[in-house]
Amino acid sequence: MHYRKRILKELISAIEKNETVQENIDLRKATAELYEVWKFDATAKTIRNCFKRGGFSNQTDDSDSDDEDGILADLQEK
Repeated sequence: MHYRKRILKELISAIEKNETVQENIDLRKATAELYEVWKFDATAKTIRNCFKRGGFSNQTDDSDSDDEDGILADLQEK
């Protein structure tokens, strides 16, 4: 379930129970919601599509992979 749906369900539930409705979401609540989404709702396909829409490519540059290989080799030596 998307985070917006989760927040709306909480708001509707609070209204139905005649509880005080929080108008703003603080950083703690936002972080908790993000954690729940990543832990339970985010699939590999969702993450892949998000990066694709953001303009990131799944192809690597050969020069970058060479640098990574060198860094990994250095780390393994230590």
